[in-house]
Amino acid sequence: MKKFEIEIKWTIIYSLVYIIWMYIEKLLGWHNESILYQPVYNLLFTPVSVFLFTLALIDKKRNYYKNEIDWKQGSISGIILSVLITVLNPAVLYITHNFISPDFFDNAINASISDTFTLEKAKAHFNINTAISNSVFEKLSFGVVISATISYFIRTKKN
Repeated sequence: MKKFEIEIKWTIIYSLVYIIWMYIEKLLGWHNESILYQPVYNLLFTPVSVFLFTLALIDKKRNYYKNEIDWKQGSISGIILSVLITVLNPAVLYITHNFISPDFFDNAINASISDTFTLEKAKAHFNINTAISNSVFEKLSFGVVISATISYFIRTKKN
């Protein structure tokens, strides 16, 4: 467990920052009147994610690898971080959709109903189970790609 304490610490930090982001989205009306654009607005969290992953990998480099890290070590650390974030994300979504924005799915369903998107399709698309399954793919794939990229830049260069 000591081997992964930095990843665990940053998983908790990432999750708390994401909860705060969801609260900000709610305050800005992105879960109400602008809900159809919420996926686009949520992309604004991407630079924050990259920043947090960068801080986590730099922390791992400095405090675990004593400032000597190669691309593989950084990538593995980032993948572990991604997996831990993915594992904790259902709890984050539960908090978001039960305490911060309990009307999120109802608002999304009502806003999306149209000639091409029926009530049944909307209910199948906007629910906690779909949100969790989508987040698993998104968090893992994003985390792996961004970890590999960041690891390239923070690796210790040999002269």
